[in-house]
Amino acid sequence: MAAFYVECLVGFTVNMIILAAYIMKWKSLRSLKDRDKIISSLTIFRALYFSCSIVENSVLRFSPWLLKTNIVISFLFIQGTFVFYSSHWLATVLCVFYCVKIVTYNYKLFIFLKTRISIMVPWFILASLLIALISSLPVGWYCYDLKLQNVSNCSNGNITRFIIVPDFDNMFLIFAVGSFPPFVICFVTIALLIHFLLIHTRRMRSNESHIQTPNLKSHFGALKSMSLFLLLQIVYFICLHLITSGRVFHSKFPFLDSWVILCSLQLLHSLHMISSSKEVKKMFT
Repeated sequence: MAAFYVECLVGFTVNMIILAAYIMKWKSLRSLKDRDKIISSLTIFRALYFSCSIVENSVLRFSPWLLKTNIVISFLFIQGTFVFYSSHWLATVLCVFYCVKIVTYNYKLFIFLKTRISIMVPWFILASLLIALISSLPVGWYCYDLKLQNVSNCSNGNITRFIIVPDFDNMFLIFAVGSFPPFVICFVTIALLIHFLLIHTRRMRSNESHIQTPNLKSHFGALKSMSLFLLLQIVYFICLHLITSGRVFHSKFPFLDSWVILCSLQLLHSLHMISSSKEVKKMFT
């Protein structure tokens, strides 16, 4: 439990530092690049996710009497799932943005996106939040039908705690439907970027050019960030299967274990973002 709270506090702090760096950049320039807008939105929802995880777990552990009403359970899980899906979708939008900016295929779709990406970024952000909200609503319907089981702990006196008994038949389907689309989009964009970079490096080698140009370094940096996100997405689906299959539920703290797993995935990507952020380095220099 202490590790979970430390994990959430570290994740919240990391994302707030990134957000503060971009706020300082905006104050000095009075504008942000499209990439900066996406990253700022992503850090906001990452910070919200870590704070919501702390609130939800605190309610489950220390105020179980609030869970006697299924409406409260539905609200907690809807808002938690919404910020979780939003962070996933915004990270996917960032992958799409990198792909459109770097890849130069002569297809009508890529030409259309490349010429209008600056106008479409705010709409991409709004659309990702709307899709995340729609995807999180079935979670509320699912949680409304959950049952609470009283578990008395006689060794600690007359303390009674509640355990939420999930329906594992529907859990995986609901969460997979909300998580699968950003996973597919991220996989396709990374595959296109890898294909383009391979062709690009082969051309440079055939022309006897130096491979490590500054532009190519930034391209591989974007590929590294996108690949890490895709890897975390794959780990997420594996963990989702373990959680929704009921194997984690038989542990001592089933929902706490689930949160530790999911928060660690968000934390790893956030740590990578802050370690590779030029704005954060400028803020501390």
